[in-house]
Amino acid sequence: MDKRFFLALFLSLIVIAISQLLFPSARPKPGVQTTISRDSSAAAQAVGGDTAAKQSAAQSSLATTPGSTSVARTDTESAALSAKVETTTVTVPKAIYRFSSLGAAPVSVVIRDYLNRTGNRPVDLGLPGASLLAYELITPSDTVDLSRVAFSSARNRTAAGEEVVTYTASINRIGVEISYTVPTDTAGSYVMQVQGRVTGAQSPSYLITALPKTLRPTEADTVGDYRTLAYSFKPQRDHSRSVLFGKLDPGEKALETGTLSWVAIKNKYFVVGILAPATGTQFSEATLAGGPRTSKTATTATASVVDQLHDEKFAFDVYAGPQESQRLQRVGRDFDHVNPYGWRFLQGIVHPIASKVIQGLLWMHHRLNLSYGWVLVILGVLVRLALWPLSQSTMRSSLRMQELQPKLTAAQKKYKDPVQQREAIMKVYSEAGVSPFAGLTGCLPALLPMPILFALFFVFQNTIEFRGVPFMWLHDISIKDPLYILPLLMGVSMYLLSWIGMRNAPPNPQAKMMGYMFPVMMTVVLLNMASGLNLYYTAQNIAALPQQWLLAKERAKIRPAG
Repeated sequence: MDKRFFLALFLSLIVIAISQLLFPSARPKPGVQTTISRDSSAAAQAVGGDTAAKQSAAQSSLATTPGSTSVARTDTESAALSAKVETTTVTVPKAIYRFSSLGAAPVSVVIRDYLNRTGNRPVDLGLPGASLLAYELITPSDTVDLSRVAFSSARNRTAAGEEVVTYTASINRIGVEISYTVPTDTAGSYVMQVQGRVTGAQSPSYLITALPKTLRPTEADTVGDYRTLAYSFKPQRDHSRSVLFGKLDPGEKALETGTLSWVAIKNKYFVVGILAPATGTQFSEATLAGGPRTSKTATTATASVVDQLHDEKFAFDVYAGPQESQRLQRVGRDFDHVNPYGWRFLQGIVHPIASKVIQGLLWMHHRLNLSYGWVLVILGVLVRLALWPLSQSTMRSSLRMQELQPKLTAAQKKYKDPVQQREAIMKVYSEAGVSPFAGLTGCLPALLPMPILFALFFVFQNTIEFRGVPFMWLHDISIKDPLYILPLLMGVSMYLLSWIGMRNAPPNPQAKMMGYMFPVMMTVVLLNMASGLNLYYTAQNIAALPQQWLLAKERAKIRPAG
């Protein structure tokens, strides 16, 4: 009975997971209105607010009415403007920041501690010919594309020694000032403070900040890295959400209304995000849109954020760096949820478990001074040891059920009336002091480690701490085993567990079939998964073999009568 229950439960989980992956729910969460349209004006009408209408106007064609500063420039004007462009470089221990006077925006952030695997050079989050951020200013009478404005620059230091780059410009009697405070701490917070002031503009005024359209691939598997490209955002009163580029059709727009704490673009291991002040005004809304495609893999998209000016000022933070879990936690504002672990319907359960698993692995790595490979082995063994008492209890309940089986069968044959049959069966359970649900609890030892396994499945997708970590013949535990040794070893160890578990047990064709099918199925599922995930599961299976052998010996001493 417990085998059938376990099989049904596991297959149900597989069906639910596959269904959610193939057919994700399109229903918005409470407090977040999502409007998808191929017409920007329709999206603005769906929100019904002036802010959305002005944002749609700012994101439409740059050709405007005469007198607007957003009018497309001639080739001569563009050439003259390019001659004025100046690049300011700020070098700190962990990163190199570059800013352009054209648009007063950061154009590059080089992460000095991580190498791009498509070339032997540090990871650069910028793209040639593009800026990391782009600004537009919307007033009741005008739309100003700041990315086309040449700013004057100044550079100084704060009392704490932080570098400050300030840009100023005057456009149609509107003064704009944008300053960047670059962190110089050796720990490398990667958080840059942005402050600005707009004078002479009518109210209400809005700043539209556009995020990068893409991030250059940093892994050897460039296609796989592109497939992880996504925009993430955090509604102030809801869980964070992530939208893969592949989920946005070309030209399709998604308007996310309501206050937002942050919006970010990310690939597998790196992220660029803009965060509203921890104690200040939140962002008003964000617009996501699919970009053109030249292949099945979506490589570009667009995202912009609306920030209403208060007292002619705006402020936000920019994080441009690695997705190191502890570093993201220190940023606050739930920015460590930039990768929401678990499918939407399981995020509230899986994400806390995944976060605790990461914290535990990092703690063991630093405390024991061991590589992450051995840490995963120890974790697998510890999980099995922690479950040992429960396994003993449930397995002994299963043995008592085995003893009662002849009596239960006799009661079923003796009484044909359902009521009398049920009463007789309950009497057998009562006299033996066994719960009728003992058979169902027998699957608990196998089910309890599953949340950690699911959590590790998500953890290995983007935990940069595992990137490039070698272990024995493996050169990187974050990618699949190139020799497929670990997946096969995991399948063999799982089969041994099933085989030992069936020894001295009553014949059960369904359990026997399960003993063969389940190891094969798990081997196929984990074949191309991260080798560290297979390492953890293999260690857990091997650690469970002695207990399974002892229980098989104990079962051999019990011979059901009749």
